[in-house]
Amino acid sequence: MQGLFLNFPVRRNTQRLIQVAVVVVTESILEVYLFQYCPVLDWDCFIICINPKPFKMLNNLLTILIILGLPWLLILGEKRVRLIRWIGPIVLCYLAGVIIANTPLLKPDRGMLSNITEISICLAIPLLLFSTDLKRWMKHAKKTIISFFISVAGVVTASLVAYMVFRDSVPDAHKVSAMMIGVYTGGTPNMSAIGIAIGAREELFVLLNSADIVISGIYFIFLLTVAKPLLRLFLPAFSNSGKPGTEQTGTSPDSPAKKLILPVAIGLTLSVLVLGAGIGISLLITGKMTAPLIILLLTSLAIGLSFISKVRSLAGTYRTAEYLLFVFAIAMGSMADLAELLSAGPQIFLYVGFVVLLSVIFHFAVAAILRIDADTVIITSTAAIFGPAFVGPVANAIKNPLVIVSGITMGLLGIAFANYLGILVAYVLG
Repeated sequence: MQGLFLNFPVRRNTQRLIQVAVVVVTESILEVYLFQYCPVLDWDCFIICINPKPFKMLNNLLTILIILGLPWLLILGEKRVRLIRWIGPIVLCYLAGVIIANTPLLKPDRGMLSNITEISICLAIPLLLFSTDLKRWMKHAKKTIISFFISVAGVVTASLVAYMVFRDSVPDAHKVSAMMIGVYTGGTPNMSAIGIAIGAREELFVLLNSADIVISGIYFIFLLTVAKPLLRLFLPAFSNSGKPGTEQTGTSPDSPAKKLILPVAIGLTLSVLVLGAGIGISLLITGKMTAPLIILLLTSLAIGLSFISKVRSLAGTYRTAEYLLFVFAIAMGSMADLAELLSAGPQIFLYVGFVVLLSVIFHFAVAAILRIDADTVIITSTAAIFGPAFVGPVANAIKNPLVIVSGITMGLLGIAFANYLGILVAYVLG
């Protein structure tokens, strides 16, 4: 029988144990069997086998309750607890997810977590963009593009230098560098596509993906916490920053809940319709749900709706999006199983860490020379290193939703040309 086994040692002199005892708790929900005589290192033990199917169902149910409930509690507690404000709700959500992933009795289904991250971020992006003032964004488009391509240049430079440093100690170093360019100018799908195109071993993708989760996870926390105050020491402030939409037009986040029910319901309905339209068009064009295309479509549709003044002035849409971003952060953290992540070899970790660190330093240094503001540098770094899905949480953390359109646009641009760049580098180095 397969299940979850917990060993309890019993005194050595015990002659005979109860072989089978069945305890039924809430009938079909949970069955616990006490059975089997088991000598391990001269110790007798009980082995308790918990029926995996109902136990997994309870695990998933408990995880969903935490994922949906904790963000709400943190939003309420942010106004009352200084520690929550200091650390930041989104960081606490991410850390809570990591704890869930590495708690022995809480092993939620990966497929379920993946669905939660995809749904929450796809609903949050339209809600964030409904209140966007596109005319104001256009004023910052030029420096956004410059900053993004500085980040890309940093990734390429760092990957080439890493190849020179690690080529004698890491097998297929040219393929590793090519895949690093793919993931840090586009995303994980680009890394996979480049790996297939250049004939990389499947095990190499698994190792790189594990190392990427750890290294980029550390950088993600940096972006959410100390990046802005640190960069402001040598980069200028973002001009004309502030929350667009309802937060700017006088609607207070502390508005009575009854007044927010209708506008939030309308905003969520519009977000669901935008997502549904994006999925439908993707199925119509490609015959399947293509993530980059769906993100592009829902971004475009949401921006289109933002030109309608009644949509742009809907109260509570930003706070609702913020809640969904917290849900996204917990679900993402819940997929960070440390035991799996540590399976990547130390050289691979060093390789990935070297690329990320050097590329970020390159980006920050050139941005300082060109006097690009801190918020634009942060959001374009997010777009390059993580992709468009992570732009919303970082924009929320730096308290500047005006850069969301910039970040998503650059992230999609990175996805579009990352494969070409990665494959080109692989053949030049190979």
